[in-house]
Amino acid sequence: MSLNSGARGFRRAPSLFRNTFEQLKTRYDRLQARLDAITFPERYKGTILEKWAMYWKNLVIDYKEMVIDTGRTMRDRPMRSSVYVSLLAGSLYAGARNPSETDFYDQFRRAYNQLSLVHPTCQNPIASQHLTFLERCHNEGILRRLSLGVVSFLWLDNYDKGLAIYKAVCPYLQPRYMTFHERIIDVGFNGKFWVLERKMIDYDINEENL
Repeated sequence: MSLNSGARGFRRAPSLFRNTFEQLKTRYDRLQARLDAITFPERYKGTILEKWAMYWKNLVIDYKEMVIDTGRTMRDRPMRSSVYVSLLAGSLYAGARNPSETDFYDQFRRAYNQLSLVHPTCQNPIASQHLTFLERCHNEGILRRLSLGVVSFLWLDNYDKGLAIYKAVCPYLQPRYMTFHERIIDVGFNGKFWVLERKMIDYDINEENL
């Protein structure tokens, strides 16, 4: 993209925000006009029906004022608004692409299958040892996933969830927040777990045999 096209895009930003603002304002004006046109018979005045209608009417007015204030801010400061919108869109995209525990095991199985097709003497020891470590942690039942909405952390617990011995259930012996970072073994973001992805680079190359 050239600098001229980028400059034209920035110049068009105010008009884009202005048009969006005007469209939203028009819609809310129409909705408020419809609500204002509603009249209740005398027998319904002071009843729960009138209070319910007034509640929704005031709610529409509040949202209208919020939209108007937001539109004015976007129109007056299009650059800052563009940054905020981009951050919001990026957060929504990252949240939708936040990998789950199922995604981790799918990625692990694909990596395991890829490595199993390579002769043991040609396997990268880093990839082989990491997959063996993950398999052992899974068999022990200590793999856990912590989701923060836009990113996930794969970490190691002390014991299996089904274990009921005192050390496993005592609240004073649970993992501490101050040392939690030492238990993280992988980070999930944008649809994949990146430590596993990095460990599988050149999984079929054993440098000791070169």
